[in-house]
Amino acid sequence: MRSKTLYRNIQRLLPTFEAAARHGNFTLAGEEIGLSQSAVSKQIMELEGRLGQALFARAHKHISLTSAGRRLQRAYTSAASQIIDALEEFIQEQSTQQIVLSTSTARAAFMLLPHVVELRECFGGAEIFVLTSDPNGIDPTRHVDLAITFGNPELAGFNVRPLFSDIVTPVCSPEFLEKNGPLESVSDLLNCELLYMQQQDPTWGGWPQWLRAFSSQTPQHHQAMGFNNYYNTIQACMAGQGVALGWLRLLGDMLESGRLVIPLPQCLVTEDKYHLAWPYHRPPHSDIECFEEWLNRRFGGPIPRFNQLASTR
Repeated sequence: MRSKTLYRNIQRLLPTFEAAARHGNFTLAGEEIGLSQSAVSKQIMELEGRLGQALFARAHKHISLTSAGRRLQRAYTSAASQIIDALEEFIQEQSTQQIVLSTSTARAAFMLLPHVVELRECFGGAEIFVLTSDPNGIDPTRHVDLAITFGNPELAGFNVRPLFSDIVTPVCSPEFLEKNGPLESVSDLLNCELLYMQQQDPTWGGWPQWLRAFSSQTPQHHQAMGFNNYYNTIQACMAGQGVALGWLRLLGDMLESGRLVIPLPQCLVTEDKYHLAWPYHRPPHSDIECFEEWLNRRFGGPIPRFNQLASTR
């Protein structure tokens, strides 16, 4: 109990001590903190009395720290530095809000990064950290604010809003089509190098499923080139290495620029959809409505040649 009484409100005296120790002068310390020289002297004496030790050696018009004073100054400076660091962190958090946006490598590369200016506008210029995780687009071990996923809407720990389905049809480079075309029917694909992605999720259809929908199948001894992610599959396709299954919601920029072409009219509309997700334990970001509207407008609208199939919902 004596200890609590001794040190009660002692912290109010410490700024006066720090100013006096730094200036080596009670008058200058008082000018800085808005006290008279006598008030500063009175507070220092009170502090020394409560500590039972002299903090300053006083000479004519001069003061200097005693060993106890230097010890207290070091402790105060260290504590003040920690407080300043914490304050700077708080200020930075207020001035720079970071949004962690998680999705697959392909969706980041083909949907988000080519439109990063528009993406940032959705969040008022806030800092965006794009986190990629394959196959489903969410790394459960990391902090995530928003995620774009495809397929199973039952995501543990996440609220989910459906966006739009996709349209899947073969794509290739113009150079490949000129060299190996024309491709006039599904059966013509069987004479081409069919680039494929390793199926890591049951919602991702591959060549066997797509060809089967059009009463065809992959040749039994077909030697295709495979990849473990869709980004590399499309890079090989644009390099003229073969025909890939094109997910048209992802590949709009490549198709518009002519880096990829659609050789056949046959297509499949996915039963599954893309989804926007956010954690259960946090409310959705305040700009989620703007982001959702942008996704639907930018990627969910009609696709040339497939307008009748391009429903966003």
